[in-house]
Amino acid sequence: MSNSIYQTSDPWENGWATENNTTNQPSHSSTVSPLPVYGQGSSYLTSSQLLNTTNIDNDDDEENTISLSNVPESYLKVHSALSEQLSTVNDLESLVFARLIQLDFVTNYQKSKILDIIYDHNLLPLTIENNFYQVLGLIALEIDVPGSGDYVTLQFRLNNLPQLPSKFVDAVVNGSGDSDFIDPLNARLAKSSLVEDEPVKLSDPILADHSSAGLINNDNIVNRPDPVDNSYITKHVNSIRDTFKPLINANDLIKIKEVPEKEGLLFKHINYIITHDLVLGMNGHGGTKKVIRRYSDFVWLLEFLLQKYPFRVIPGLPPKKFSVGSSPDSQFLQRRRRGLHRFLNQLVKHPVLKQEPVVITFLSVPTDIQTWRKQAKIDNSIEFKGEKISTNFINLIWPKIGEEFLQNWQGAEKSINKLIEIWTKTVLLVERYEKRQQQISYDNGKFVEMINNFKSLNTKLYPNENKVLLGENSTKDDINLINDSLGYISEFFNKSSQTLIDDSYSINTIILEKFKNYLDYLYSLQELFERTKRLSINTIDQLEKRIRENEAKYNKSSTEDADVKGADLAKLRQVIINDKQEIFQQLNRDWLIKNCCFEEFLMFQETQYLISELWIDWSKGRFKFQEKLFGLHENLNNEIANDMPTTR
Repeated sequence: MSNSIYQTSDPWENGWATENNTTNQPSHSSTVSPLPVYGQGSSYLTSSQLLNTTNIDNDDDEENTISLSNVPESYLKVHSALSEQLSTVNDLESLVFARLIQLDFVTNYQKSKILDIIYDHNLLPLTIENNFYQVLGLIALEIDVPGSGDYVTLQFRLNNLPQLPSKFVDAVVNGSGDSDFIDPLNARLAKSSLVEDEPVKLSDPILADHSSAGLINNDNIVNRPDPVDNSYITKHVNSIRDTFKPLINANDLIKIKEVPEKEGLLFKHINYIITHDLVLGMNGHGGTKKVIRRYSDFVWLLEFLLQKYPFRVIPGLPPKKFSVGSSPDSQFLQRRRRGLHRFLNQLVKHPVLKQEPVVITFLSVPTDIQTWRKQAKIDNSIEFKGEKISTNFINLIWPKIGEEFLQNWQGAEKSINKLIEIWTKTVLLVERYEKRQQQISYDNGKFVEMINNFKSLNTKLYPNENKVLLGENSTKDDINLINDSLGYISEFFNKSSQTLIDDSYSINTIILEKFKNYLDYLYSLQELFERTKRLSINTIDQLEKRIRENEAKYNKSSTEDADVKGADLAKLRQVIINDKQEIFQQLNRDWLIKNCCFEEFLMFQETQYLISELWIDWSKGRFKFQEKLFGLHENLNNEIANDMPTTR
């Protein structure tokens, strides 16, 4: 049955039965299990391995196995160091990818892409040497040329894979890198030659209280006021949350569709028509707006937003997918279009990002973006450049909510990875449910075909005109009554098949998109946590120490050392002033980051209602579906219960 949706020769396979089809393989296998055909094409982790299953046995299909030779020396070193510790994908993430990300060899997006390939192409379990070497090969290819860490390139270069970076190999072999790394979100001081002799204080620098740092001209904006009434804080919190409404049913405002491929100089490319009726910006006008953008335009927009709004929750993009010599398949293009649709709608629901002039231009100006970029003066500086923190925030709001917010922020950061893992598995289950609906619909079509064929031949087996068999005076025509009822059964399968198709379409285009939409928000928050760690570092504590030392030196020199020249004192005094000005700038930025993260975390609380929305819609959809099926079964029972003869 080659036209099954699972592309398998087994007409009864539903994607679940394969979970127990496992064998124990030797740890020094020289072959790689071929690609499992079910579960292909998912934009998420769609392998049954995700549900704690083991490698699928394909030993019978020896023609599809792949030999890996010429293993690079760096792979052998890493395998030797980790073979006793690495057995699951979680181990791979903590022991390999965590170090790679820490050393800036790969990004989280690259990690996710490689994990997709590992699951989709069944490079599991990792206890098989050949599987682990291929995983390292994907990583090395991605590091060597970003974007080339794909399964096709891996197979072409199995015998000529690049070495892993020596810095990473040394970190794995020697166990270095962990203790030397200071997370700027979890360590108070940045590493500096000025503080090498001081112990690192474990706290949270981006959200830590630097109110002890005085500002120049005695303009101390961090004096603590009298206690503030809680109603003021509640009003402030609610005003922030009210600006963000992420529910899909209420305001899914932008539509996007593909347009036919166009020939470029070398390759074909796909354009997207974006349509909406939004009034964007202060001077925006109403009416329908339509612009055409390429995927590369979306990538540029995302890079711009990450540069200008690093402390905001920025939605992510679906992958581009690298394909050599052929166009991307239509299923992938549909998933990518839906991912772009989610990206745009999440973008315009954000109260800050939707006001960005570049976003407004992207969504409303029909000019080609690449041409516009060459002519426009684009401000890439961080969003709060030149802005001074509100004294209300640091004097009234932060003293009330600072400690609690810090605890909530850290708790969310610790749980986000596990939540993403759980929700990814949930998305997988919804995808598999939809695929089973398709398989049942296909089987119903086969029922119709078999019943009709049976009806066309059974009168030969049960002749209805032979007087010898039926009797001279018989007027009953039982086989035709049976065939009439078989016709009702065939009609039932036709109608139930259409009901299943409608339900599968609803799941795939509506319900599943809402599950993925929430997953996108989880990933966006995770990325915010990681950017905050990387970009929030400051040197306020070191500057304070240096100011104290220089002030003591200045006082001693000006009162006790008569030989000190006036120019030297003036120079030292200017150094002190410059350091105080730098403290002012860093302290102001520190508070602006606090405020920004606080607002984003508050707005993110609104996404909890996406969970309610999607499960309510799922429940309503299942109820309507079961109601339709029940009606079909009831009608069938009424049609055949009394009409099909069971005796002469």
